[in-house]
Amino acid sequence: MMFKKLDLFNSIMTNKFFLFTLFFLAVSFKLFSQQANITINAKELGAEVSPDLHGIFFEEISHGGEGGLYAELIQNRGFEESRVPEGCSLDSGWIIPPRTPHFRTGKVVDWKMKFEPTNDWPAWSLATSGKSEAEISLTQDQPLTKATPNSLQIDISSYDNQGRVAVANEGFWGIKVENGATYNLSFYLRTDKKYKSPVTVSLETEEGVVLAKHTFNKVNSKSWQEHTCALKATASAAKAKFYITFEGEGIAWLDFVSLFPEKTFKNRPNGMRPDLAQYLADLKPAFVRWPGGCFVEGISVESAPNWQKSLGKLIDRPGTYSPWGYWSSDGIGYHEFLQFCEDIDADAMYVFNCGIACEMRAGPYLPEDHVPSIIENVLNGIEYAIGPADSEWGKVRAANGHPEPFPLKYIEVGNEQKGPEYGARFNTFYKAIKDKYPQLTIIASMGISHVDKPTVESIDKMDIADEHAYKGIYWPMIYHDWYDKYERGDWKLYVGEYACNSGVGSGNMMAALNDATYILGMERNSDMITMTSYAPLLENMNDTDWPVNLIRFDNERSFARISYYAIQMLNENKATVNLDTKIDIKANEEVSASKFEGKIGLSTWDTYAEFKDIEIIQDGKTIYQSDFAKSADEWETTGGNWEVKDGALAQTDYGVWPLAILKDQDYSAYTLKLKARRTGGYNAFMIPIAIKDHDNYLRAHIGAWLNRVAAFELVTNGTDAMVTQPVTLENPIETDKWYDVELQVNNGTIDCYLDGELLMTYKDPRRFFSIAGKDEATGEIVVKVVNASDSPYQTAINLEGVEKVNPVGKVITLSAESADAENSLDEPEKYVPVETVYKEFKPTFEMAFKPWSVTVLRISTK
Repeated sequence: MMFKKLDLFNSIMTNKFFLFTLFFLAVSFKLFSQQANITINAKELGAEVSPDLHGIFFEEISHGGEGGLYAELIQNRGFEESRVPEGCSLDSGWIIPPRTPHFRTGKVVDWKMKFEPTNDWPAWSLATSGKSEAEISLTQDQPLTKATPNSLQIDISSYDNQGRVAVANEGFWGIKVENGATYNLSFYLRTDKKYKSPVTVSLETEEGVVLAKHTFNKVNSKSWQEHTCALKATASAAKAKFYITFEGEGIAWLDFVSLFPEKTFKNRPNGMRPDLAQYLADLKPAFVRWPGGCFVEGISVESAPNWQKSLGKLIDRPGTYSPWGYWSSDGIGYHEFLQFCEDIDADAMYVFNCGIACEMRAGPYLPEDHVPSIIENVLNGIEYAIGPADSEWGKVRAANGHPEPFPLKYIEVGNEQKGPEYGARFNTFYKAIKDKYPQLTIIASMGISHVDKPTVESIDKMDIADEHAYKGIYWPMIYHDWYDKYERGDWKLYVGEYACNSGVGSGNMMAALNDATYILGMERNSDMITMTSYAPLLENMNDTDWPVNLIRFDNERSFARISYYAIQMLNENKATVNLDTKIDIKANEEVSASKFEGKIGLSTWDTYAEFKDIEIIQDGKTIYQSDFAKSADEWETTGGNWEVKDGALAQTDYGVWPLAILKDQDYSAYTLKLKARRTGGYNAFMIPIAIKDHDNYLRAHIGAWLNRVAAFELVTNGTDAMVTQPVTLENPIETDKWYDVELQVNNGTIDCYLDGELLMTYKDPRRFFSIAGKDEATGEIVVKVVNASDSPYQTAINLEGVEKVNPVGKVITLSAESADAENSLDEPEKYVPVETVYKEFKPTFEMAFKPWSVTVLRISTK
């Protein structure tokens, strides 16, 4: 684990100034900190903590693999990236999936996605100078392999010795070259009879400075020939390009150009980028989930990944089109995935396509009579991983250099499918796999959110349910006891994708605090939750498909977010069994009378709406009443089209969050009453409150999600996050009907009423959380604390049922100076855990927990 070690006691004893500072801080904490008690009963055992609680999930998204974890430096190495995904068609630059019925709804969906390539040879270009003349084109004549039939034809009609004819590859937003490093090149070439000149390969800066080069003097051949060399760099560059320069007239055909740094993770050929792979290894994951995610589902069933096609020679792998909008070369294929799991001492979880394409897209599927062939394919894949070396597919594994079985332990049936139709299909797969491989754990999908009851009821038997939990800022804190109340079954729960990923920018300390709080709740409920994995894992910052990711990088540098270190430290300090832990938070009298001070407003989202009869009541008195006919100028409007109609303020345009704000007055505890009606569009209406500015406020959204639910949402720095569990509307908000809306804004809570009935409540989130457990191997009590507030918590910790406490132990703290803090490419380790030796542990002791912090205490009781 990345951490900084300090001996706090020795620092105090040798530094009087530090001692004075500590005394001053202690006094300050008593004056200004919040206070809490944590009582831990060492005799009251809770759930055993799963040793497999933390794993990782890799999906090809945001170029996390292609141009990321996979160390290949050439983009579009096989000239295949202008192909349309299998099973789909292209219409005016849009990929059109099969127009067949959706798996669950039975209706044809008209979903389509933009096709990114702008020419036939993405990432490649022709470079000529002087009087040289040449053209390039894509051809399928005399293909190198059937799997990758395209090649690049270079037709040089005129060559100038003082000029140049070359084809260049830009890599993945530039090729990083390090002085003294070696790069292994291979490519295939054939020529016509006329071309008899040398070919020079080189790495060059954007300014044309040559960093490395090699000349092949004999390349004339009518059949494909592989050429290889090692390029050793004589200088460094962050964004180099790769060139193949031709030195005469004639025609040449080029295919499968591959450039790898000699140094990869574990020095494996066709290996992985060392810094990114090391981040994953350093998480010490119990398992790796692969290959997705939506990537598993594909846009069509035909375009979904197939483990067999990702084996063997690289030139024979056709690649897979990611639903995130780009081609993956399948360089990280099934074998490489299994090998990586072994390299980092993790179990493997293979997710297979169960004959259904992404349901959140068009949802085409293979009918039931195709299921037997899918089962056969899956069983063959399992045999490749763990079958005997003399079995049919075990022989293939052995021939690929690995006679011993791989650590495959889990099989997941599909991704984010749900419902009775999926349940019936799952039952067929479960029986077929269990009959042959009873030792494997088989996982069922639960859709895109929490455990889906109709799906569970339709499944005869499953080992683990996989739910996905992407949450907005504060949701894990408001619902910190979410899993305490979960209905248990005869199955375990895998939270396969979780993250605080909205309201936190691209990730910050507040995201880490929410993630840590969520993890505490999952660990406390480890009787049910045995596995978790954050998502997404990797993001190339040049192509962000998802707002918040765990590890960010470009072609040159990388960094792990604070959430990464929170997960790492909580994983490395897992207890064996939970202990009963109670928290008593003392009210802070210095807290403002209301946590929701600010202006009020009116808003819509892709909806026309009208508002009238707005009234603000405080201490039983009306302190504001609207009169739009006479005083519309009291309201500041931005976005949309606002106008006064029949005494109401109307918004008559589509768009995101047009806003009307009551000017010049902030309110704290009050009751807001108004009438609102929907006059058209997709949703209904929103009531913003606690407005600090146009980009920061809380709002009650009534008729969200296409007029199906209501929820409170927080807008932070211009991005929104749903911060309460959505309430399903029994009836959608009707058009042209006036509704009475009332918000009772109290100290720490907001009650929202619709036509006199309580619709939903928002509670200001608790900011202080703790769990404790016992590490039975070391005899230590492990206390985990999250302080997500802007002030320290002076805390009394009581260890009940403990006879002896060793005063010397460890304190590991991950903290930042603000909620917006985050690591970066320039400062990749600015916020990492700091480990100190603490020498004052007792059965009852006090400790101040820093603002914006995650802390682990390791207290020896031996």
